[in-house]
Amino acid sequence: MSFKIPALILSTTLFAATMFLTNDELAESTTNKETTAAAVQTTSNTSFTEETASTGTIVAEEVVEEDQEITEILLDVPLLNQMDSPKLYNGCEVTSLAMILQYNGLDITKNQLAEEVVRTPLQYNSGEYSNPNIGFVGNMEDGPGLGVYHGPIYDLATNYSDQVIDLTNQPFDDLLKQVAQGHPVWIITTSTFSPVDEFETWETPQGEVTITYKMHSVVITGYDNESIYINNPYGEKNQQLDRETFILAWEQMGSQAIVVL
Repeated sequence: MSFKIPALILSTTLFAATMFLTNDELAESTTNKETTAAAVQTTSNTSFTEETASTGTIVAEEVVEEDQEITEILLDVPLLNQMDSPKLYNGCEVTSLAMILQYNGLDITKNQLAEEVVRTPLQYNSGEYSNPNIGFVGNMEDGPGLGVYHGPIYDLATNYSDQVIDLTNQPFDDLLKQVAQGHPVWIITTSTFSPVDEFETWETPQGEVTITYKMHSVVITGYDNESIYINNPYGEKNQQLDRETFILAWEQMGSQAIVVL
């Protein structure tokens, strides 16, 4: 936010206002600002410009610029449980997307999305496995199955909104910026929300793909300096997780994320 205040008027006004404040009032004013900074950090940049007025005189003006950074936020995103009937045993990805679409006011269920997402068999007769970048791999309802990566989920989301952004491979801070603006973020992580060792390489029709059966999808609903908060489709709302460990798991799973505005 930028606004201009004549420097002479600004300094005179501030001096006059201060003359009418008691020491207690000044102390209270300072305390209130510190309390606000716990949730919002404000950076002010002050500079001076010179403009020529209609009279031809040069007027010095002070330009104050403020940038506010939200340091903590928690969104109220509807919670859906993938195990609720009719259950989707392996349906964390579509369940997480359904939460975001419902948050945006759309009347959509996890099972509707499960019917619409591209599906592929777990394994072909040739011995090759399916590719989670192409569609959901395996049986979503009862298993066996793996899951689906961000590409098919992005395509599915565009059926319901023309404002879907693929944040895959972007810095994690970009995800938090979206949350700060009121947009929950769909991501792929691990079931432990920390890096895992159980990976294997599949031969697929499109080439080799590295997968883990410990993949999981959740919705980022908030954050603070130490934690990330998620809606977990296993049935936990605003689950609190260690921020640094969570980021490592997200990066291990390919830094996959999408947001619906």
